[in-house]
Amino acid sequence: MKHEIKVGLTVLISIIILSLSLLWVKDFQPNVKTLNVVFSNVSGLEIGSIVTVNGVKKGKVKTMEIMGSKVLTTLQLSDDVHLYENATAKLMMVELMTGKKIELYPGSEDYSPLAKNALIEGEFSADVPALVGFAGEALDSLRLLSKELHIALKSANGLIGDPVLQDDLKHTIKNMREASGDLVRVSRTMRGVDIKQLIAKIDSTLNTIHTTVNDIRPDLKATLSQTSSTLTNANDLITSLKTLSDDLKSNQSTLAGKFLNDSLFMVKLERTITNLDSVLKLGQDDGIKIKLNLF
Repeated sequence: MKHEIKVGLTVLISIIILSLSLLWVKDFQPNVKTLNVVFSNVSGLEIGSIVTVNGVKKGKVKTMEIMGSKVLTTLQLSDDVHLYENATAKLMMVELMTGKKIELYPGSEDYSPLAKNALIEGEFSADVPALVGFAGEALDSLRLLSKELHIALKSANGLIGDPVLQDDLKHTIKNMREASGDLVRVSRTMRGVDIKQLIAKIDSTLNTIHTTVNDIRPDLKATLSQTSSTLTNANDLITSLKTLSDDLKSNQSTLAGKFLNDSLFMVKLERTITNLDSVLKLGQDDGIKIKLNLF
């Protein structure tokens, strides 16, 4: 019985030692925490790459997966790492031309602790191969720029060598010199002018105008009053004429009313004038005998 117990204890101890060995080989840490970081690019980063906190190794990259146009990276950190809401992560080179690591800045205690399942935005720093690629792109752009500059200089050379343009440019420079000379002469002339005296004259003229306006203001008010009265009288006259015209049109008892409204009266008057004209013509030709008894 004791032998069986010894065998069982031996097997159990062996299993425990084997498990501990496996955990040691896998770098198992019993007290860990995870952090999710999103990068736009994780070039050179691998699962198992180290994670440092302020330069101290405190974890490793656990998983990486595509999340749309970005990469979601899960970090496994020691439980003694305390993160705050302003925590940041940066993808950096371990050494020149070697692998990548993630440098984690935990933040400051002025902020609240970071939530357990929080997601922070990581920053990608270009490494040497990326810088070489950027340099290549810059050289290509520089070549293109040099080519465009050569074309521009060639065009400018052809433009400057144009005789017509040269003559126009000489004429323009001559005009600029003449204009500059005119400005110098005007400046010299202005130096001889007494600005204070000129301002005093302008001030005196303005005072004279002000006095004149004050002097004619009463006459101007009287004139405006008379004009207003005249306009009122004219308005009354127009009203009276309109009333008279309406009476003449409507009242046929007067001579003027008959002239304007009675068509039969107008016919009779026309006939009378015609007969009178005939009598006058007859008198001019044969004479008219008039028998007049005064007493």
